Amino acid sequence: MRPIETFEPNDLVYELTDLERLLDTIRNLLVEDVDYRLPDGARNIPLDRVSSLVNIAHFHVAHLAKGINHFDVPGAYVSRQELEERVDA
Repeated sequence: MRPIETFEPNDLVYELTDLERLLDTIRNLLVEDVDYRLPDGARNIPLDRVSSLVNIAHFHVAHLAKGINHFDVPGAYVSRQELEERVDA
């Protein structure tokens, strides 16, 4: 979706769901496939911070996606352009 493109509320549900899946995949990779130990045996603190930030982002996006799920009604919403076209007709 391009930033200048108009979209209906149900489109936002799909965009947030895609973002949630992306963050979930990143989070899983960070948990399952990444070694947080440095060569000297110390913990990789910057990587820990990145992992924490991904967890926070995932939590909030999942919460938003669930909270707007009621907008997932294709065809139920009329775009501003469609409304203006109906008024002009």
